[in-house]
Amino acid sequence: MGNYLKNVLILFVFILTSSCAKNDNSNENEEIIIPVEPHSLGLQVDLDGVVKLNGNQFKGVGVNYFSAFYRNLTDGTDTTYNAGFRYLKSQHIPFVRFMAGGYWASEWNLYLTNKPEYFAKLDKVVHSAEKIGIGLIPSLFWSYHTIPDIVKEPVNQWGNINSKTIAFMKQYIVEVVTRYKTSPAILGWEFGNEYNLAVDLPGLDNLPPTLVSLGCPSTRSAADKLSTRDLIVALEEFGKMVRKLDVSRIIFSGNAIPREAAYNLDSKKTWDLDNSSQYELVLGSQNPDPLNSITIHLYPSTTNRFSDSPTTSLKEIIRISMEDARKKKKPLFIGEFGAAIGAEENLKFKELLDGIETYNVPISAVWVFDLPQQNTDWNITSSNSRKFMLEEIGNLNVRFGNK
Repeated sequence: MGNYLKNVLILFVFILTSSCAKNDNSNENEEIIIPVEPHSLGLQVDLDGVVKLNGNQFKGVGVNYFSAFYRNLTDGTDTTYNAGFRYLKSQHIPFVRFMAGGYWASEWNLYLTNKPEYFAKLDKVVHSAEKIGIGLIPSLFWSYHTIPDIVKEPVNQWGNINSKTIAFMKQYIVEVVTRYKTSPAILGWEFGNEYNLAVDLPGLDNLPPTLVSLGCPSTRSAADKLSTRDLIVALEEFGKMVRKLDVSRIIFSGNAIPREAAYNLDSKKTWDLDNSSQYELVLGSQNPDPLNSITIHLYPSTTNRFSDSPTTSLKEIIRISMEDARKKKKPLFIGEFGAAIGAEENLKFKELLDGIETYNVPISAVWVFDLPQQNTDWNITSSNSRKFMLEEIGNLNVRFGNK
């Protein structure tokens, strides 16, 4: 779901990553990385921007299984992800996107104090996905303020290549990617969740939280605001570090669809609506090389967004985004989509799914599977009233050739 409010609603919950490693790589660093040869594991992007899996063109709709790893991180006896993976596999769901770290700074304590135990928990989730045959897209740094909070720097240090924030990011990338890059379950690597919604916001009304008990600082300042430049630096450094370790898999930003005024907020500091051409420019700047994909999150609230096309539908946004992704030769990933419970839930969901099929979106994932904290609006399970969404997605995957 595409905003900070959603992130606060989910509060805790975490992700998965993949396969078991024989060694704990926690002491590796950038200087000792050994270049690796390309491989055929995971999702690959060819020179024309076509996504392939095992050498064949791939199109698939997955789910966000946000808490798959988090539930095991906080309760080592909770292995319900096994049943979740088995059920999703039975419904022809090819992959899950999940949070591969803590949401709050305090939720990284196990990683900071006992890496063997931390990675043993993550190993179990990855092994389960391998055994059941479901793909994983781990999102490594979900919340934009968390890593700066851990290293006690302001949030804008994402834009400083010499910061502790960037150093922590690189360390974790080395540990995770080297540990799991040989896993057939890992489809690609994602930076974080919707950082682009925090950039270029004017004033001091949109600062990150100050929940000290969860590891936040007691006060925030203008230095805790992100700019487009900060975001680009962080994404470029993320992509370069991943590429040193895994030269083949697809890399995602994890961004939401850009704000309706993203271009004007960056260039003029105004809330004037962007036009469709400016939207395409922002898609490029917010998904910089070496990231080889374009990521958006799409919900009914994102319609009617262009100054030159005031009645844009969800399906039309998908068309525009796909056409731009093809021009850039980067595949489109609709990393989240969905419709909240309500009178138009069924209609909007089917419009989104129809747009994904009509315009051949290669990768997309519905929000959200088995997240009880969001029962009121978003949660989809194998037994609640929203089960039909998984069935519809499964049917589309069969038409896409995922059986």
